[in-house]
Amino acid sequence: MPAPTTNLMTTNPPSARTPLAHWHAQHGGRFDELNSWQVPVAFSSEDAETNAARTGLAIADISFVAKTMLRGPAVSEFATTLTGSSQTNTSGRAIPLRADPSVLICHLQADQVLLLAGPSSKIRLDQLLSKAGKTASVIQIEVTSALAAFWLFGPNVNDALRRVTHHDVAAMPPGSCAATGLAGVPAILVRPPTSAIPSMRALIGWDVTEYVWEELWQAGQTWKISPLGMDGLEVLATNQKPR
Repeated sequence: MPAPTTNLMTTNPPSARTPLAHWHAQHGGRFDELNSWQVPVAFSSEDAETNAARTGLAIADISFVAKTMLRGPAVSEFATTLTGSSQTNTSGRAIPLRADPSVLICHLQADQVLLLAGPSSKIRLDQLLSKAGKTASVIQIEVTSALAAFWLFGPNVNDALRRVTHHDVAAMPPGSCAATGLAGVPAILVRPPTSAIPSMRALIGWDVTEYVWEELWQAGQTWKISPLGMDGLEVLATNQKPR
């Protein structure tokens, strides 16, 4: 990723910012533009941030990633075609796209699937949605700016989440998802299918983003939680292997 060149207060701002843009700026975030969103690429150094993720706890704001809800009686069949796995038909499973593992297909209910892009997979997701648009009985609902998203990394992820949810996060295996709650508000938790480092994605309503982020931030103080910029996230999301 190129060196950040954008300042939060630029006179030519990008088209969109996450609800946490000011929090990031106040905590030393350095910004750049990604997919027409202004995102923090780093807060300290890549090594410091990825080390925190590998040894303790780190959290990234990924509210900018593309998110689409699919509904309808043909959703399960369409999802199975995309993943090549009949396991997609099982509620509570999060299966990677066969053509691009960074795109997850989360089966929330029999007729409801959430598609989550990776940090740089918007084009691939757009291609998928174009195919879905030609499939009978599949309704697309764009929720990118309706649902904010965080990505927590580290061996202490479960311990931190237990402080803000009653859901049994330890019982969520890799490749699972759950509609539950965080800090008393509705949320979706997604455990990535493969991970050398324990991690969890969390999605919540856009309007309560700052509240839930602060609750998670406070919950993580025991483990010296670190903010994670996009440079470090790309390293972790690409291989998630200690160097």
